Amino acid sequence: MHLVKTILAASLFLSAAAQAQNILEFPQPENNPEEFYAVTEIPAGGIIKYETDAKTGFLIADRFQSMPVAYPANYGSLTQSLAGDGDPLDVVFYTRAPMAPGTLIKLRAIGVLKMIDGGEKDDKIIAVPASKIDPTYDDIKNISDLPKVEQERLQAFFRVYKQLPEGRKKVELSGFNDAAAAKQEIKQAWDAWQQKNPQ
Repeated sequence: MHLVKTILAASLFLSAAAQAQNILEFPQPENNPEEFYAVTEIPAGGIIKYETDAKTGFLIADRFQSMPVAYPANYGSLTQSLAGDGDPLDVVFYTRAPMAPGTLIKLRAIGVLKMIDGGEKDDKIIAVPASKIDPTYDDIKNISDLPKVEQERLQAFFRVYKQLPEGRKKVELSGFNDAAAAKQEIKQAWDAWQQKNPQ
């Protein structure tokens, strides 16, 4: 009986340890950067800035938006990625309904919003669901295929979202680059993560 309890306790411990794996370490698909996984942090329409803690993978409420603007699309981080600012690569992505924070989704890049935040490069990959997840966006191959008003909403949001409270880092935008440039950034961020985390 004691042996059974010991085995049961060990299996429960191993199961809990497996479940506690950092979501930011979730493997990328073999066809990355054509498609990639990202963890949803902020749903479209959200006003709370959630961040996935890089060390633990826990989703943490970072702050409420001080500016009276909501996120125009879902926002998250690519798994197994390391951007130039030392954080996972950011992604803004469109879905037909807001995504739940903490959800992984396979996406396809259509462009990148070039951004400087407080003097550091902080580009945002722009994406849509992979065709197998939702074929609704199959005709959107590049940022130029996204309706002009959506492009303007994205830029308007990121131009003002950090204006309050006063004293926050200044944000500078320099337009969009295409899907090919986005895939290049994704590959660079994945390579940087792999160099830091050799298997």
